Amino acid sequence: NHRFEDDLPSSYQLTARAHQFSSFILLIGTMDGPDSFAPKDAIIIQNKDQVLIPLVMNELPSAKEFKDAITSLSPEQQRFAKSFRGMQLESSVFSVCVVQLKPQLEKL
Repeated sequence: NHRFEDDLPSSYQLTARAHQFSSFILLIGTMDGPDSFAPKDAIIIQNKDQVLIPLVMNELPSAKEFKDAITSLSPEQQRFAKSFRGMQLESSVFSVCVVQLKPQLEKL
């Protein structure tokens, strides 16, 4: 992969804003499968609240690049590096779910 230095963005952030008299739940988590969301945390955003979440974007090496990089390591170091990479890959899929909250109205 080739990138020019100017192509790299300075930073990314997730911004969530609620309008006046509206509210929603913002859930963050990971994907468990092709159609399964695993929430890790949530926040209620309401009445002009704004939430800014900085996102850290690190590019992971391809499988071949990783294999080439660890060939000179000892077996123990390779095992550790593979374990660490497994954890990186496991948590690299970030998911967001938005659930709109609507107030219950009573009929008089």
